[in-house]
This record gives sequence, C-alpha cells and structure tokens, in this order.
Amino acid sequence: MKIKKSAGSDARERILDVSEGLFANGSFASVSIRAVTSKADVNLSAVNYYFGSKKGLFQSVYVRRATLMNHERLHLLHEADEKAQTGGREVTLRELISAMLTPPIFWLCDEEKGLSVYIRFLARAYLDEASDMDNVLRQEVDVFDRFVPYFQKINPGLGEEDIYWRIHFMMGVMHHTINHLHRISLLSHKACKVGTWQETRDRLVDFCCGGF
Repeated sequence: MKIKKSAGSDARERILDVSEGLFANGSFASVSIRAVTSKADVNLSAVNYYFGSKKGLFQSVYVRRATLMNHERLHLLHEADEKAQTGGREVTLRELISAMLTPPIFWLCDEEKGLSVYIRFLARAYLDEASDMDNVLRQEVDVFDRFVPYFQKINPGLGEEDIYWRIHFMMGVMHHTINHLHRISLLSHKACKVGTWQETRDRLVDFCCGGF
C-alpha cells in the first residue's frame, strides 16, 4: 500500500513530531496508532513501514532527541576542555556538571522550538514499562562515559564506581527537576518562584557540585 505524503513534508518526521506530542500527554498504552496516523495525515501502514511497531515508534521518538541532546552535552564538554587548555588548567567540576545538565534544563524552557514537548515525553519514557525502553536508554547514559576521565582528574582518589554512582544521583535530581519543576511553589508555600532557565540550571549545578 502506498504511504500518503503531503507535498513538501517528510512523512517519517511528521509521524515522529505528532507521536512526541501525543506520548508526552498520554501513556504508551493510551495513544493509538490510529490517533498518530490521523493527526500526521498518513496511512495506517506508515508506522509499520517506518518503525516496525508501536514500540519501535515510541523508541524512535526517544532516540531522535536523545541523540541531539547528547551532541549538545559533548559540544559543551569540548568547549570547556578547549577553554581549560587555553588557560593552562583542568576542566572544573562546575564546567563538567554544567555541560551535563544545561541541555535538558534549556530544553525544558524552550517552547519556541517545541523541545519542551520532548522533556514531557522523556518523563513518561522512563516510567512506562510497556514501551520496553531498557535498550534504547543507552542512547542517553553512554554519553557519560566521556565525562568520567575528567572527574577522575579532578579527584584522583575517587574510584570509577563512586563516579558512576554520583552521576546516577545527579541524573535523578535532574529528572525530578524537569518533571516537577513547578512543585517548588507548593513546597515553599509560594515563597519560591521558577525564574529563567539559567537560574534553574545554576541552582541545580550548585546543588550537584556540593553533592559530588
């Protein structure tokens, strides 16, 4: 069966865009293939053609943005490394943690490009067992291997096992923040308000530097 495409638009990317929005607001089980194909204006066969299955579609939504986010993390790490070499010093702990945490916090607040939709999707992806995400989650976590040697230079007495535990804890803090940022108002009885993404990032980095 021929897959319906509209002029000037890529059907595969359109399916991913639509699915990202639907999965961001509903569980894996609640979002139907028919809802996806109807909103994306493609035939029902398109999902199987491009992604193999509903699980394949869900995982592809995750991988598309996770790959981009990790490119941004590595770009920030590279910038920090170049700056440190120019200054004749090592990369600082704050620069490392900032490189890890800046992209997701920036995306959370980026309504213009729609990246905040992916952050909402990400919150569900980690919790939705039906989507079978264990294998593709490596798309995010493998990038942190690149950070480990820098952490070891900062603290040579810290073993690799301890470093990975600390990264694990930092990711937990990050995910809680992006999933429940506005709960700070409730927690603080409205004494605290969410400011700019830079302010949120800096508070998160400060906390993680202290914990590391």
